[in-house]
Amino acid sequence: MFLNETLASDEIDRLFEPKVLTNWKRYDQDGEHKVSQLSKNEDGTLNENLIIKGNNLIALHSIKNIYRGKVKLIYIDPPYNTGNDGFGYNDSFNHSTWLSFMKNRLEVAREFLTNDGLLVVHIDDHEQAYLKVLLDKIMGRENFVGDLIRKTKSTTNDAKTGFNIQHENTLIYAKNKSEILIVGKKKSFDKYKNPDNDPNGAWVSDNPSARSGDYYFPITNPYTRKVDYPPENRQWLFSESRLQDYIASGKVKFRRKDKQNQRGFIFKRYKSEIKSEYHLIGSLETATNSYMNQVATKEKNKLFGQIDFDYPKPEAFAQLIIEGITNPSDIVMDFFLGSGTTSAVAHKIGRRYIGIEQMDYIETIVLQRLQKVIKGEKGGVSVDVSWQGGGNFIYFELAKNTQSIAEEIDNSDDSSALMIWEKLKEHPHIHYRVQFQKNTDDQFKNLSLLDKKKVLKDLLDKNMLYIPYSEIDNKDFQINSKDADLSNQFYSI
Repeated sequence: MFLNETLASDEIDRLFEPKVLTNWKRYDQDGEHKVSQLSKNEDGTLNENLIIKGNNLIALHSIKNIYRGKVKLIYIDPPYNTGNDGFGYNDSFNHSTWLSFMKNRLEVAREFLTNDGLLVVHIDDHEQAYLKVLLDKIMGRENFVGDLIRKTKSTTNDAKTGFNIQHENTLIYAKNKSEILIVGKKKSFDKYKNPDNDPNGAWVSDNPSARSGDYYFPITNPYTRKVDYPPENRQWLFSESRLQDYIASGKVKFRRKDKQNQRGFIFKRYKSEIKSEYHLIGSLETATNSYMNQVATKEKNKLFGQIDFDYPKPEAFAQLIIEGITNPSDIVMDFFLGSGTTSAVAHKIGRRYIGIEQMDYIETIVLQRLQKVIKGEKGGVSVDVSWQGGGNFIYFELAKNTQSIAEEIDNSDDSSALMIWEKLKEHPHIHYRVQFQKNTDDQFKNLSLLDKKKVLKDLLDKNMLYIPYSEIDNKDFQINSKDADLSNQFYSI
């Protein structure tokens, strides 16, 4: 909507001015509550977690003056424009319209980033190269950090070519590359123990025969003199010379006698040998399967059952990104919120968050998911981060005006489309260029349903999809006192 139209500069200013905010709710461990007061920091930024329902482009422009330069991470999973992701068009401008759609949102999104902030965007091969060029233009080619490849599945669905595509891309850009430091996800040392009181400290055992390798040779236990080979169809992890070096250095130890370990040796890796406390972003080989789509689907099904929602992100991958880039209390934004993975993970690891979504499933999926998070649900990364529940968030919506009619148009049939046509003849917020004439009724009736919907949307004044904040005292819009008060609190700095 409104991407392929020519708008005058004053129309654009009107379109993107802040909107009235309505339907405020606060959620905590005790459930849903009315909102009476907003918590603010001295700089005017809300000290709140926010979930916002509304067109994401208009929502971003509505809140940009409050959050400009204050968001550490923008992490989005936009429509991939593949034709089967719900982002389809019925004309020949699918690709260019998608790029316009992304450009408008990414340009304003950049304004939210702190000087050391980062933008992280999921995409697949269908639009990856084009999005990379677009991001080079918006963020600056010199601020490209990297393309993190995530394995998403083990087999391809492309029966035509047989080409086995198993990955998706994660493009990472900095607001200012010279200012960033990507640390990575903190490692867990819980698996390191010291059952034999080794003076070198805690260690984790590792059986070389259970690893892949390229070597097959005998090894002799110096205590039992027993000669061992790897099991059938397996190989040692190390070459013979390296294994002897590890034996000499004590990294590989032999047991004198152990019925539970017939081969009589263990491989030790000491905690003191770990050079970094973090799994660096970019090194995914140690937990590739944790980031696959099937993991996210299982997480979704555990939370909601068999709901119709495709391609959620796995929480572990979101944790890798969020924990590696942000610190506690930093703000994380996702304006393609989807099923709410970004906000759910941010909540669990102590980050503030802003989530924006236009679709109605924000109420049936996102709000329910975050309420379960607050109550301490144990799915996703909850066990890994020792999540016990707690916290709160605020939900509100952009107050609709002609957006309500646009949604009626989307759901209309031929009969209801004609009713909307008649209603718009008397509506105060149709485009100022529109003039109804006597012969237009018959012309409209003869259109296909698809063309009827297009015409009806073209009639709407796009500046008035949502009620401008500047019109909050206009009695025609009947803004209730509570929404007026909270909107005033939100926008006052």
